[in-house]
Amino acid sequence: MIVLTFCYKRGIPFDETYYFNSHLPLLSRKTVLEMGASKYEVKKVLSSADGSSAPYSFIFNLYFESKEALDVFVSDPRIKALQDDVSNYYIGEQDIYIEEVVASFTAADLY
Repeated sequence: MIVLTFCYKRGIPFDETYYFNSHLPLLSRKTVLEMGASKYEVKKVLSSADGSSAPYSFIFNLYFESKEALDVFVSDPRIKALQDDVSNYYIGEQDIYIEEVVASFTAADLY
């Protein structure tokens, strides 16, 4: 599994209302699947494990079954509208990572 991760830095204004009510609807479940992703998650970062302030305020993950599926997503012409919309809710540069899940398990795996 491949994960495309967008990290939004703490301390840079992030318009949560716009993000959830306007930007995320551009990524409807149907659109995400059509573009090659299998799911997405939005996480609000509360703190670092030691309780200190974390470097990010939000993290957005898009999951893909393969590198090829990620390539389909990145080359989709609809990506331009998503990129152009970022400045409506965030004025900084996101830290963007491409990751590969190399191990995963759930509690169900123990039984």
